[in-house]
Amino acid sequence: MKTTILTLAFLFATALCSAQEHPEHSETSHKKEKDPGFEIVLSGIGIYSPEHKHWNSAIETHLTYWTTHKWAFGVGYSIIFEDELEHEIAALVSHKPYKFLTLNFGPSFSLPNEHKDTKVSAYLESEFAFHVGEIHFGPTIGVLAGEDFRIFGGLHISYEF
Repeated sequence: MKTTILTLAFLFATALCSAQEHPEHSETSHKKEKDPGFEIVLSGIGIYSPEHKHWNSAIETHLTYWTTHKWAFGVGYSIIFEDELEHEIAALVSHKPYKFLTLNFGPSFSLPNEHKDTKVSAYLESEFAFHVGEIHFGPTIGVLAGEDFRIFGGLHISYEF
């Protein structure tokens, strides 16, 4: 199961990385949109571990820099509320195939504590965005696949500046 998900995530990431912007979606057709720049995202999520059969709540934030209206690079930070706090950092590549959908993917690093060593996972997340002025909000869903497999979902709010 884990191997299949990791393989699919790798193929998906490879396809996205080799995608080209089409002329009808180029910078010239986005004259009414503001220039690409930074975006900050705050999410409240629930994380389910099928192996342990339990849910944990977490908060997550992303800081990304949009190099175009389709591609961004950034970092994510999560605090997971387990018996002890768990901290994770992710290196993100973000792709926006549609105005309402953002896909985030990259490696995620679970930081060590007294009971756990550093763990590396593949991170894949989708964010659906409803635009209200400069603010975007909506549901988010994703997976972390590595030594532990986890599914997460929740709500996010974001602001581009």
